[in-house]
Amino acid sequence: MASISHSEKNRLLRASFLFKELEDRDIDTLASAVSFASLNGREELFHQGSQGSRLYIVVRGRLKVLTTSSEGDEIVFNILGPGEVIGELAILNDMPRTATVRAIEVCELLSLHQRDLLAFLEDHPGAGLKLARVLARRVSQLSELLSDMQFLNLPYRLAKKMTALAHTYGSQQEGGLRIKLRLSQEEWGDLVGATRESVNKQFRAWTKEGLIHVDRGCVVLDRPDEIERLGSYENL
Repeated sequence: MASISHSEKNRLLRASFLFKELEDRDIDTLASAVSFASLNGREELFHQGSQGSRLYIVVRGRLKVLTTSSEGDEIVFNILGPGEVIGELAILNDMPRTATVRAIEVCELLSLHQRDLLAFLEDHPGAGLKLARVLARRVSQLSELLSDMQFLNLPYRLAKKMTALAHTYGSQQEGGLRIKLRLSQEEWGDLVGATRESVNKQFRAWTKEGLIHVDRGCVVLDRPDEIERLGSYENL
């Protein structure tokens, strides 16, 4: 998608969580201000600490939101897909980016400059309220992740993350539930705050038990109910 028509921008904005309930005339106004951006797999959208002036809306593909520790280890806060917004915190607070965002696969996005977004929010407080909900959800997810990493064991964290991703990206197939994300074991480790070696060991154990298997880079939950049970508080 090298270019994008005004009507297509309207449709894509309508598909996003943030703008889907706006009136047609407001969507049309906003469409005039957005531009198109694309990324290749593993390419960065922006880097932690950089200055931010744009909000992004995911049209196609998936990206991961991560931070890097002083030791160089990556921790993935979230995976974002079509319809979700990226980069709202920096442009609302005039502060550097708090995380790095990197494409997992080929991605297409709509981009909205800070000045256009702020002007729009002044006239549309309902959209501002939705953006606040996005921020609140992200803070909650981060708090939960840090708590899990500090107090809970790897099998619980990994099963909980697999269950969450299966709910969002799962596709039922013969013999199991496929998580339609091609993630390396290192990336799975980044998601749950563990080393690739630890994740590999857990994958092998669960594969031996018939709980999961890996097919063409995707994890398939052979017994999704059991994985969900392993990632529930009743199993602690």
